[in-house]
Amino acid sequence: MAVRSADHSRPDPIADQRAAVGRARNAGDDGWDPNSELSETSKAVIASVFGLGLLIAAFAVIGRLGGWAEDYGTILVYLAFFLWMSIAGRLFWWGADKLIATVRKKSGTSGDRR
Repeated sequence: MAVRSADHSRPDPIADQRAAVGRARNAGDDGWDPNSELSETSKAVIASVFGLGLLIAAFAVIGRLGGWAEDYGTILVYLAFFLWMSIAGRLFWWGADKLIATVRKKSGTSGDRR
């Protein structure tokens, strides 16, 4: 004898959550979720500070690159340094571009006026 539940009319909470997530992902063009913990400006500040910290760390050890190249190999050391600098620069400039765009949007200026 099969037992059947009489609760078939209740909505499925998992399906409702999936639908809400789908709507949140398509909510804006910039990918910012208004329900997230960090705003776009906060993310930009964090990225800029973290990228700047990585750049400062790279410049702090730039004098040691020659010794590391002798110990571990020229290609490996300079390739790693290039990768480090690329990631650090990209993080810094992504954050800086977002912050500059935010400031321009708030001040009403659209860019270079010639």
